[in-house]
Amino acid sequence: MSDASFLDPPSRLATDALPVRETSPDQIDMAAVERHIAEARGRRRYEGPDDPMQYLRLRNCLITVGAATYVSLTGLLCFGRNPQEIFPLAVIDIGHYSQGESISNDVVHLEKSIRGTIFQQLARLEEYIRNNTHHGMTLSPTSMQRVEVDEYPYPVIRELGVNMVAHRDYAIYTSAARVQMFRNRIEWISPGGLPAGVTIENILIEQRPRNPNIMQVLLEAGYVEAFGQGLDTVVSTLRSEEMVPPEFKDTGASFIVTVYGRAREALQTRLQAGTEINESQRLILTLLQVKGQASPREIREVLSHRAERSVQRDIRGLQELGLITTTGGSRTLRYLLRESGESTE
Repeated sequence: MSDASFLDPPSRLATDALPVRETSPDQIDMAAVERHIAEARGRRRYEGPDDPMQYLRLRNCLITVGAATYVSLTGLLCFGRNPQEIFPLAVIDIGHYSQGESISNDVVHLEKSIRGTIFQQLARLEEYIRNNTHHGMTLSPTSMQRVEVDEYPYPVIRELGVNMVAHRDYAIYTSAARVQMFRNRIEWISPGGLPAGVTIENILIEQRPRNPNIMQVLLEAGYVEAFGQGLDTVVSTLRSEEMVPPEFKDTGASFIVTVYGRAREALQTRLQAGTEINESQRLILTLLQVKGQASPREIREVLSHRAERSVQRDIRGLQELGLITTTGGSRTLRYLLRESGESTE
């Protein structure tokens, strides 16, 4: 894909609504559009016309320039019969590795170019992650009923997959969206850095949809609850599950979200009977379990809501309980869990 793939529209439109050269309404799966309309009405998320052609024009999936009607990026990616015929790298790649790095001899599974509409791509991505991560159960302390426990909460998997395909920069035609799975974490990698005015620091406040028309279709389909709430949902879900907060990284060429899985070993098994720790200390232990070790800066970032002096007290308390230890010098200092039976002398 290149800039020459788009026609100049008669009025200013978002990139995902630009008409694509050498396309026509015949490339749209009208049966899929009809199903979408019916299901969106059932969800009470759409109240417009039932006619598929009217709907496609309403959602900027079809754009008329002069006497010809073209399909937009939104139309192809949401309802196209073969979107990759026009946009070959509008796909998702999965790389699954047994350890902590993307090394060829640690490969568990590589799946290149998951094709189809964004709905088909997301379905395959969710299926793979759900089938290749750990699921278990525990007992509710109040009712003694079974409670399902996933290594990665489903809302996090869904929201980050949607965020990756909905907000990627499709003008970057040399890169696919990628998901990398490691022993202790998953990385969602979306081509294109953050939009102008959005930074890592203000991302939960200044979220702006790069592809607003795609987002509207996803909203109707039940993949999005409200514009600008996807990453907020991820952060709040991980917090409520007492998991490590997500890490955001903007390289300029891509936006990366990293989520560490739930520690497979219950924290309670490391605590002596009667030992009391606060919520922040529990989060530090969780961080060290899933990452192996962490620098003082990484711990402060996880506890950014807490005063630095309080974080230092939390760490000192865990050391006094014999739960964590250190390695390295002043500039290379790292905290890690103390092995069971390891001397505290």
